[in-house]
Amino acid sequence: MTLAAAAADMEEDERQHPSQFAHKPNFPPLKPDEISDGKIQFRVIPVPGRRLTPLKKYWLAIYTPIYEEMKIDVRTYVKDRRRRVELKTRSETPDISNFQKCADFVHAFMLGFDVIDAVALLRVEELYVESFEIKDVKR
Repeated sequence: MTLAAAAADMEEDERQHPSQFAHKPNFPPLKPDEISDGKIQFRVIPVPGRRLTPLKKYWLAIYTPIYEEMKIDVRTYVKDRRRRVELKTRSETPDISNFQKCADFVHAFMLGFDVIDAVALLRVEELYVESFEIKDVKR
């Protein structure tokens, strides 16, 4: 029996005995604003005092990929007592996961990563930064 004959037998058997299972539904993809129920998401990342100068120095390198490529609004308050970077989704945000990637990117920069290294968080899927504090040190 050849491969073509086996395929023909399978097709004939399928026509005589239709599948018991229902066909898989075909749903259109959700739009970005439908995923979050049309709500604007907002996140605040605190800026430690030691990272103020690097933040001011590299602000354009931080701002450009977030605003232009990921379509997330970003602003900073450095002169205020509440030093922080604020992120907010827009209606043009293509993917809601971009919001989390941008928050991780800014957080990585605040931890001390270079901008070039932190940009990898925006570009590479399934990449994240995990950190912890060591409070108990025995001497």
